[in-house]
Amino acid sequence: MNRCQICPNNCILERNTICGRKPDINENVVETTAIAVDPIEKKPLYHFLPGSKTLSIGTLGCNLKCLNCQNHSIAQPTNPLSVPTKKVTPESIVNVAVENNLESISWTYNEPTIYPEWIINTAKIAQDYNIKTILVSNGYTSQKTLDDLINYVDAVNIDLKSSDDTFYREVCSGKIEPVLNSIRSNCENQIHTEVTTLLIPGYNDDLSSINNVVDIIKGISKKIVLHFSAFYPQFKLMHIPPTPDETVINACDIAKNNGLKYVYPGNTYPSLKDNTYCNNCNEILVKREYYKVINNITSDNKCPKCGHKQDFTS
Repeated sequence: MNRCQICPNNCILERNTICGRKPDINENVVETTAIAVDPIEKKPLYHFLPGSKTLSIGTLGCNLKCLNCQNHSIAQPTNPLSVPTKKVTPESIVNVAVENNLESISWTYNEPTIYPEWIINTAKIAQDYNIKTILVSNGYTSQKTLDDLINYVDAVNIDLKSSDDTFYREVCSGKIEPVLNSIRSNCENQIHTEVTTLLIPGYNDDLSSINNVVDIIKGISKKIVLHFSAFYPQFKLMHIPPTPDETVINACDIAKNNGLKYVYPGNTYPSLKDNTYCNNCNEILVKREYYKVINNITSDNKCPKCGHKQDFTS
């Protein structure tokens, strides 16, 4: 029996895989569930091509089974055969990006790394047009897949769902270590890396959990951009109340006070904390309102006031 090497689940291919991946996929025909143009800040990526638009691509399936999945209709469908899909080629995906003058293609909505072939084959074409490839991922990926993707991925946002392995087992049906390995691997290979932690009341929103997430990120790299995001009732956690804005803002303050350079709130009311400030003189460099960039005054990733080089990728 052949075991899949794409993620830590190592499913037997001849049986039903956890993510729904089949052993006989066509590497040159992408089965999409969604194609849309989004602000790059919606991924969320705040320090990679800020203010730009990205072509978002969704497929079908996920290798985790999170109880709070906001895209469960395509990530964990009850009947995958009932989900409408459209077959497109890597060339046609890139053509859409070119026709819309987009600087990047984002694989998002479900877990993209369960189909690394589609990412790689599309990225090879996109590179000819200087179009970047972005992954919005749960990070539950094998080292082999990470290695295969190194030369084709420019930026990632990885969900660090908790600092606790018990949370991963009980809420996500997974383990934390592969996720931490993904964050480390992307950073070590100079792939622009941002991390998002969704704060779920009663699960991972206490001070100890928040501090542990901050310590994990600090231990990997202080240059990582960290997003703390508010939870809203979803899927199998409809009985859990939304995260108070104060919890998210407090988590951001804790992270900054403990040495992280760039920390942002998500799913909260508009605030100055959405803005990006110069790490040297505190000048506002990127002014945001929700996912919209109102003003971006950086030039060559430098602060125009003091000339300090910022940790941006453009």
